[in-house]
Parts: sequence; structure tokens; C-alpha cells
Amino acid sequence: MRPSAMRDPLSVGEVCEGIREALRDQFGSEVWVRGAISGLNRSANGHVYFTLVDPDDVGQRPSAVLDVALFAKSKFRVNAILKKTGAVRMEDGIEVAIGGSIDLYAPAGRVQMIMNVIDPSYTLGRLAESRDDTLKRLAGEGLLTLNRERGLPALPLRIALVTSEGSAAEADFMHELSASGIAFEVSLFDARVQGSDAPATLSRAIAAAGGFDVDIVAVVRGGGAKTDLVAFDHYEVAAAVASCKVPVVVGVGHEIDRSICDEVAAISAKTPTAAAGWIIQQVVGFDQRVAAAGARLALVADDQLTRARQRCDLSTRRLVQGTNQVLNGALGRHVGAINRLRTAATAAVLNAGHRLDRNDLRRRAVDPARVMARGWTITRDSQGEVITSSSQVTDGDAITTQTADGLISSTVTIPEPSTERARE
Repeated sequence: MRPSAMRDPLSVGEVCEGIREALRDQFGSEVWVRGAISGLNRSANGHVYFTLVDPDDVGQRPSAVLDVALFAKSKFRVNAILKKTGAVRMEDGIEVAIGGSIDLYAPAGRVQMIMNVIDPSYTLGRLAESRDDTLKRLAGEGLLTLNRERGLPALPLRIALVTSEGSAAEADFMHELSASGIAFEVSLFDARVQGSDAPATLSRAIAAAGGFDVDIVAVVRGGGAKTDLVAFDHYEVAAAVASCKVPVVVGVGHEIDRSICDEVAAISAKTPTAAAGWIIQQVVGFDQRVAAAGARLALVADDQLTRARQRCDLSTRRLVQGTNQVLNGALGRHVGAINRLRTAATAAVLNAGHRLDRNDLRRRAVDPARVMARGWTITRDSQGEVITSSSQVTDGDAITTQTADGLISSTVTIPEPSTERARE
């Protein structure tokens, strides 16, 4: 590049070219750079644009930014490399190590990296390292087993579903529940499940679901590359699952995928469909246990009824026998009493007859008619009163004397005393 002077300044193009030469001298034809992807944009013409930032700057104002361009002709090579691993996909927030050249895009006056290769092992290594750090942190805070210790519901009919609304995961989960024919009550909590903002929206949705009146929280997402599922290895999301006040069942990815959320959840299922299947099986198992308990109860009740019926029959027979004995004894005593009463009554009648005969003899002995027949009489005054003493009458009183065969009327004449004494 030629020297410049006041009288011979450099053109903009010359300066840009000088910058290019300086960049080539400094970085050579290829340089490897590590950082976290931010602002990924896949254009319609097949090119991919994004920026690299230091991992600590993700989600905040970065202290350093490097623009990256992956042109369509190099994207095929990069995709072929990623396809071999099947575990890495370029998304916001993913840490990568990429190779390419540093160049100046003169029309915008912007330094950028022209990417042409990627090292998936770096990304996987960083994910594994981050995963280990997160697990250690969760263990240190006592969160690894917290959700499992809450205990599982016996009949999980009320479900809070945390996933992306309208996603295949939601459809698979709901289809499995619907096919069971069980009347589940599902409340959807929409959340991003991929991308740099996924951890924040997922953790908020899980916390909200845990505060809802439900029996269980289901967190589901369909399969994808390991980097697609990185949000479920995020500390913020795992801590939300572990701290959830309701047991959580996680069904994320394919059968070979296992996230940190799987480690801290009460139940880990392989897929969204498997998560729904586990919930269904809990309800079916509850019904089966109730039916079995009902059958056992019926058997016990039938046995108890049979035993009670046998005891009742035995008691009835004993009661009949005892009653018959009592009745027979009472009947014997009754017959004896009747016989004794009859004998006593006969004796009493005979005795009474004898007494009547004696009384009749006595009555006849004192019968006035019989007495008068022997010469006795009964004298009454004019009032009909029997006269038993001379002091009851006076001279001239009319009296009546009854004899055995009639009445004699007379008048009382009282003798003179002297006459009476002379006679004496």
C-alpha cells in the first residue's frame, strides 16, 4: 500500500484495501474464533448471518461483537459437518468454534468473519462442561431430588402443560390423552422451547403452572439436535422444575435425549407421547387398584355375610331349642298348676258345701218361725219395734204379738204396784 500525504491522500477504497491487507497480515488466510451465536438470521438467498459474542455477554449488552457471514457455498460444507454429529444445530446462545477468514466488507465499512468451517466437538464439549457445572450447582443447592420428594398424585386428572402452543409436542401429548378416553382437564402454559429467550419463558411458565390448581405439571418438547434442547439444560429452567410445588413429568426430545430437567423432575419420560402415556397409566392404575380393592372388599363382605348368616342360623336353632324347652317346661308347670288348682277348687267347693250345711243347720236352729212353733212369740210396738223389755211400753200402748200361725193385737195394762206387792 502506498504512503499517503496531505497533497496526495488515500481514497476510501485504498484505505479499505489497506485494512484488508492488515487483516490478512494479522490473521492470515484462516483463523478460528470461539463465542456464542447471537442474532442468527437465515436469508432467503441461502446465506446465514449472525454475530459472535463472549458467552458471558449472552442476554446483555455485549462488550465485543464480531459479525459473521456464512455464504451459501460454504453452508453446504458446514451443514455436512453438523449432520455427521447429528447433535449440533446453529442457534442463538449456542457456543461454537468456527474457522474462516477476517475481511472488511467495504460497502458497509464493517469488519466481519467469513465462515467456512465449524468444530462440533467444541460445542458438544462446552455443552457437557456447562451441564456438569449446572448439575453440581443444583446438587449443592439441594435441588436435584426436591421435586421427586413431593410425592406423586394418585389420580392426576388436572394437568398443567408447559410447551410451545401449536407445536408438534403439544399435538402428540394431547392426542395421546384424548385417545385414552379419560376426562383429563388440561391447562396450557405457552413458552418458547428453543432459542436464547427460551430459558426465561420456560422458567416463568413452569413457575406459573406450579401455582395453578393442578395435580401434575407436564413439560414437553419434540426431538431435535442436542443444541435444540439446550434450554432444558439451563440452570434457570432446571431450578424452576426442581422448585415447582407440583410434581413435574418431563418429556423432552427423543428416546436417546436426557436433559438436566429430566434429572430433577419427579418423572422423566422419553418423549411427549411417553409423558402423556405415563399420566394415563397412573389413572388406569388407580382405577385398577380401586376395582381390585372393591373386589377384595366384596369377597370379604360376602365371607363376613356368610359367616354372619351361619352364626344367625346357629343362634336361631339354639333359640328355637331353648324356647321349646322353656315352653315345654312352662306348659308342664301350667298343667300342674291347673291340676292343683282344680283339686284345690274341688276341695274348696266341698268345704264350702259343708260349711253351708252347717250354717243352714244353725240358721234353722234360730229361725223365728221354728222358735215360735215351739211356743215362742215376738211382740212389737205400734212402730214395729221388737219389745224386749217392759220398760219400752206404757199403759194403754197398742202392741202386736206374732205367733207361729198369726198376729194378736192387744193393749198394755200395767198392774198397780200395791197389787203386785200384795201378791208377792
